[in-house]
Amino acid sequence: MTNTASAAPDLSAELDTDTDPADDELVVDGDDVGANRRAKRRAFRKDEILRTALDLVTEGGLDAVTTTELAKRTGAALGALYRFFPSKAAVIAALQQRALEQLSDDLRAAVDETRARSVDLPARARALAPIISMSDTFFAQHAKEPARYRLIDEIMSKPAAVYADNDAVVLEETIRPLLFAMFELVREFAEISGGVVDDHSQRFPIVLWGALHGTTHFIKRDRLMQDDMKSRMIAGTLVRLLLSGLGATADDIAAAVAVVRPQALQL
Repeated sequence: MTNTASAAPDLSAELDTDTDPADDELVVDGDDVGANRRAKRRAFRKDEILRTALDLVTEGGLDAVTTTELAKRTGAALGALYRFFPSKAAVIAALQQRALEQLSDDLRAAVDETRARSVDLPARARALAPIISMSDTFFAQHAKEPARYRLIDEIMSKPAAVYADNDAVVLEETIRPLLFAMFELVREFAEISGGVVDDHSQRFPIVLWGALHGTTHFIKRDRLMQDDMKSRMIAGTLVRLLLSGLGATADDIAAAVAVVRPQALQL
């Protein structure tokens, strides 16, 4: 009987070359269509490597990502992989950049949805609602997006520098807009409540992010804890205390929570 099963595609040839014989004939109005095709193909292969690496993170954590395994799963030669990413650290940094971008998208979506649902709230509660929504979305990623959480945890949890300066700069530039978006929400509440935007409020986004992320490390203890000491309760208390530090009252927070209806935090 003839075996009709097709073998896994060998990508190494395409990854190892930047030329395509047919490309030389694809010139239209002076534009090098062949070059465009090569650029698109390289972008597709780079994306394929990253998607494969994310699968490995999902299956076995960051330690499961190796250049050898990536080459095996993509059908590429090791030398071809190194043309896209010079090291495993570069692959992880690229994944982390994507994870942060996706987190930012989710946080923005949560804020937009919350604003639409909170138009009838008193001004102070209306300004708090997006902050609570962002906090809930961030804390929920541990359960909803475990691979993304692992990638971001690698950035947040190791005190020592992990990446080369150029990769670290790219990650920092990706984080900065996320923090600024949170600061804008803090400033909005300060303006409405008559508060002052000082050094403490400017640090609020970093404090909130660090506190929530740190609390995720207690999730593994939840199975041993009584309900009022589980991580979602601890995280909710942290958010409430930080909002109180901004000048929010218990009534402000309660009104905002009633609209946001947090799923991960217990407020």
